[in-house]
Amino acid sequence: MKRRALLALLLGSLACEASGFETESVVDTLRVLAVQADLPIAVPGETVHLSTLWADPLGNGRPISWAWGVCVNPGATQIPACAAQLRSLESGGDAFDVTVPADALDGLPPSAPVGEVGVVFAACAGTLTLVPNATGAPVSCTDAKGNAIGREGFVWGGRRIIVVQGFRNQNPTLTKIFFDGVEWSPSYAPPIAPCSAKNVENCPADTQHVITYQMTSDSQETYGPGLVEDVVGWFYVSQGSLADGYVRPDTSTSVPTFQTEYAPTLSDTAHPVQMWFVLRDDRGGVTFAQRRLSWR
Repeated sequence: MKRRALLALLLGSLACEASGFETESVVDTLRVLAVQADLPIAVPGETVHLSTLWADPLGNGRPISWAWGVCVNPGATQIPACAAQLRSLESGGDAFDVTVPADALDGLPPSAPVGEVGVVFAACAGTLTLVPNATGAPVSCTDAKGNAIGREGFVWGGRRIIVVQGFRNQNPTLTKIFFDGVEWSPSYAPPIAPCSAKNVENCPADTQHVITYQMTSDSQETYGPGLVEDVVGWFYVSQGSLADGYVRPDTSTSVPTFQTEYAPTLSDTAHPVQMWFVLRDDRGGVTFAQRRLSWR
């Protein structure tokens, strides 16, 4: 198999990689929604900075512990293959730097020297402890009494960094976000009214809203003969309903856009509404943003 074709196959698998992230668009537990690498494709010796988009909308500001682990060329693309190799974890915050070993491509077939650095993360509203040789989560998350913390306060997952010479990928660029056609700045929280219905289409018209965001036209890169990135836009919300949680871009205009409809169905006005937006391409590129709404 030619090197470019093999690289396309490996990179394409990133589009299907779960990376520990759930796909549900309503975020009501501790969640890590995306992990961005400043270098989605790296070369040996480079340091890659990872930053996270995470949410804990019902946590009332509780402290979150973080831990990170690294594996090199685990032999399988699934996260558990990397997690099973971990022998240590590094405590830290919600960002992490990993240096690609200088020998990351050593021993690989000369015809297809494509390697991988796997990074496993864990976030916990308690204490994290390494569980060596685990078949599931490589860490445990416990409270002050030693009791296991469940899904509401514990999440783990991973991120792959492709290592290869001669290829690069830039993260897609998310530009403007719009709420009902009006540009939505980070400092503005559009006022909304709650809806008692269960579905968006059953809510009164004045409680249904159009959410749109844009990316730059060069975000969808061409990286080989006939090979063009597939870019998908994701929407997440802390409460309410979205017509679509993820969409592909509308490229009928000069600025590619992603759009869905939102209504604050079955909402609790005691809690604010937060929204998160994630752009992903199928070569490991990620970018994200977040906004908030207010009750009227």
